Amino acid sequence: MMKPMSRYLLYAVLAAAASTSLFAQPVVSDGGIVNAASGVNPRLPGGGVAQGSLFVIYGVRMGPNVLAASPLPWPTTLSGTSVRVTSGSFSADCPIYYTSAGQVAAVMPSNIPVGNATLTLSYNGQASPGRIVRVAANSFGIYTTNLRGSGPGSITNFESATSQPLNSPLRSARPGQTLIAYGTGLGALPGGANDGAPVSAATPINQAGVELYVGGRRADLGYAGRAPSFASLDQINFVVPAGISGCAVPVYVKTGNIVSNFATISIATSGSICSDALGLPQSQLERLNSTGSLKIGTITLARLDLEVSAFGFSTSVKTDSGSAGFFDFTPVSIASSSSLNAAGASSLGTCTVYSGTASALTPIDYAPPRGLDAGALINISGPKGAKSLKRVDTLIGTYSETLSTGGISIPGLGGTDGSYLDPGPYSFNNGGGGADVRGFTANLNLSAPVAWSNKAAVSNVNRAAGQVVNWTGGDNNGYVVIYGYSATDATENAILSIFTCTERANVGTFTVPAAILLALPPSPTATSAGLPFGLMGVGSGNLPATFSAPGLDYGYIVSTSLTLKSVNYQ
Repeated sequence: MMKPMSRYLLYAVLAAAASTSLFAQPVVSDGGIVNAASGVNPRLPGGGVAQGSLFVIYGVRMGPNVLAASPLPWPTTLSGTSVRVTSGSFSADCPIYYTSAGQVAAVMPSNIPVGNATLTLSYNGQASPGRIVRVAANSFGIYTTNLRGSGPGSITNFESATSQPLNSPLRSARPGQTLIAYGTGLGALPGGANDGAPVSAATPINQAGVELYVGGRRADLGYAGRAPSFASLDQINFVVPAGISGCAVPVYVKTGNIVSNFATISIATSGSICSDALGLPQSQLERLNSTGSLKIGTITLARLDLEVSAFGFSTSVKTDSGSAGFFDFTPVSIASSSSLNAAGASSLGTCTVYSGTASALTPIDYAPPRGLDAGALINISGPKGAKSLKRVDTLIGTYSETLSTGGISIPGLGGTDGSYLDPGPYSFNNGGGGADVRGFTANLNLSAPVAWSNKAAVSNVNRAAGQVVNWTGGDNNGYVVIYGYSATDATENAILSIFTCTERANVGTFTVPAAILLALPPSPTATSAGLPFGLMGVGSGNLPATFSAPGLDYGYIVSTSLTLKSVNYQ
C-alpha cells in the first residue's frame, strides 16, 4: 500500500525565498529552526527536530536570491549553502534539499545525539552565528495542504495500488478504509544509512511507539516508517475507526508524550461526499461537485465573558461581536478550507489544537475562495436595539464589528451590564444588497447559554491527566465548545497554543484528552503583573440556522457564547 510521494507533496515542501544581499554574514532567525511539515515553534512541547527528519531554517542571507533545489540524493553543499550541527564531540553536515536567501531545508543527521545541539549555516564561505536546536528521538509533523501545518492534511485515501487520491470533502474516507498520512519526524534511519538518499524499500521507524488518533480515537496502523523512493519523508498507513464522520475530523500523531500538529480529514459512512452538523450539508457539497461553484454566506454572533483573577481580585468583562462572510468556493478552495464548519470548529465530539504567535494563530488556506459583495452593511436588530456589521475594505465579502464591550463586574462590588447579545429574537438584512448578493432578510432566536457547572473546581489543569468539564442548560439542539489557551510568556514574542473541543449540548460532560493538553506549553511559574498566561472556557452555540439570499446557494447563521477563566496548566 506504499507508493512514492505524490507531486503535490513535493510542492508542499518547496517555498519562495526572500531576496537579500549575497555577501553579508548569514543569520538564522531566533526560533527559526522547525519541523518542515508542522512548523511548530521550538519553544512548544512538540517543537523539537527529530533525528533523520526534514527541517526548515528561516533567516536572512542564507543562500541565493532564487531558490535552488537538488534532486535525490541530496548533497551537503548546495549553491554555496552548507549546514553543520555539533553536539559535544559529534559534528556532521546536513543533506540539503533546497536553499534560498530566506529559507533552507535540510535533514537532521540520524546519528546526532538527542539533546541540544548547535547549528551553523554557511553561505559563500561566511558562517552564521550558532543557534541552539533541540534534537529529539521522535517529533512527528503532518504535512497539510496549506503548507503551514494546520487545516486539511496531505492525507490520501487508499483505494488501490494505483489510486490514492487526496482526502477532501468531495472525496471522503469511509470508516474501515486505509488512509496514508505523510509527514516527517518518526525518527532515525538504521545505522549506516544515508539520510540524503532515497530509501529503496519500506523501512519501519519506531512503529511500536507511534499512536495515530482520528477524532480522538486511536487508529490501527499498518505501517509507520520512511516512504519508499524518498529521503526523510515518513508515511503512516492507518485504518479509519468506526463510528466517526464529518468534514473536519482532526488527526494527530503521538509518540510518547510528544504530540504532532493537528490536521483534518473528511469521513463519510458511504465515502464520497461528507456532511457535518456544524457545517455544510451533503446536498450543498454535491452541488459544488457538479457545478464547480458554491456561493456561501455566513453570519456569526459571539459573546466572550472573560473572568480574570489577579492581585487577589476577580473581574468579569463581556465583549459582544459580530462577523459575516460571503464567498464563492471552488472544489480546490473547499479542499483546503480550514473554516467549513461554524467558527472553524472541528466535527462534533472532537478536539483540535492551533499553535503559533498571537498574530499567526488563524489557519491560512492556500486557495482562498473569492469574496462576494453583499452591500455596505449587514444590519442587526435584537432585544437591545439595532447594530451593523461594517464591510472590511481590504477584504471583499468580509464584515465585522464589536457590538459592545461592557458588563464589567467585580465580585462584591457589582457593576453595570452594557452588553448587547442577550437571549431573544434577532433579525438581519443587508439593505438593497451589493453587486453579488442582493437584499435579504434572516432570523435567529438566540438561546440562553450553558452554565459551566464545575468551573470553580478547574484552576490547576494537569496536562498529562486530561480534564473533565461539566455543564448544564443551554439549547438541547445546540452544541458546546470547550476552549483552552496557554502562552509561554507575556511578551510580544510569546508563543501560544489554543485548543477547542466540541460536543452536543445535551451530553452534559466532556473530557479533554491528555494528548490535547500536552500540545500546550505549561504555564510559566511566574506571571507578569499578576496576569494569567492560561485560560480555559466553556461555551455554547446553535447548530447552523439557514437563510436564503439572491446570489447565494446557501446561507447560515450561528452564535457562540463563551465563558473563560484563568487557569494554570501544569
